[in-house]
Amino acid sequence: MIRGIFIASTFFLIWEICCVFFNLPPFMLPRPSMIFISIYNNWEELLRHTAYTLTEILVSIFIGTLIGITTALVISSSEKLKRWLMPILLASQSIPVFALAPLLILWLGYGMSSKIVIGVLIVFFPITSNFTDALNKVPQELIDAGKTLNFTKTQLFWKIKIPSSLPGLCSGIRVAACFAPIGAVVGEWIGGSTGLGSFMIYSNARLQTDNMFAALIILIFVTISIYKITDLILSKYVWWK
Repeated sequence: MIRGIFIASTFFLIWEICCVFFNLPPFMLPRPSMIFISIYNNWEELLRHTAYTLTEILVSIFIGTLIGITTALVISSSEKLKRWLMPILLASQSIPVFALAPLLILWLGYGMSSKIVIGVLIVFFPITSNFTDALNKVPQELIDAGKTLNFTKTQLFWKIKIPSSLPGLCSGIRVAACFAPIGAVVGEWIGGSTGLGSFMIYSNARLQTDNMFAALIILIFVTISIYKITDLILSKYVWWK
């Protein structure tokens, strides 16, 4: 915590000095002092936009995690299903979410639902791929040990494979926690009047660069906080790492 504050303070100090030394115009790169003044002056509006974006992020992580875990379990339960579903899953990820975002907004509207769907599309793949890979790479000696105890296939799956695969699942969730804000912000950039992404676009169009950077810094802080909290929860409650 202290090290992070020190690194951030050093970074902002160097940024401030460079802006003053090179006399950079504020509309190109505002000084950190201007950005923090902007946060102070617009804190109510920024708080409203942050709450909206944070809701989108958390809901997309929750839904994406459920879909990712379910998909991984289905794929790993049957070789036939794996042969059919994996190509579809990989093909779906070859389409950039940025290309799908306008269509999703057209179909689902400018509300929160379209942004959540975009976030889910980004979140569920790292969870699915990491968990599926972990389920398929359970050490054979653990499976053999279960067989010597006369475990059925169902018992092997739930008592051996899934506990052994939890590190892979946790890795996928950690990655998803970092990627989820991308979906929310992309959706807000393309269509929306609320959220940090829309606030950034609005400010950029009016050359209010200090406001845009204020929203960006808050988004970075939100992303880091979500990752740290997710990592803390997983480290505390997942017993097999």
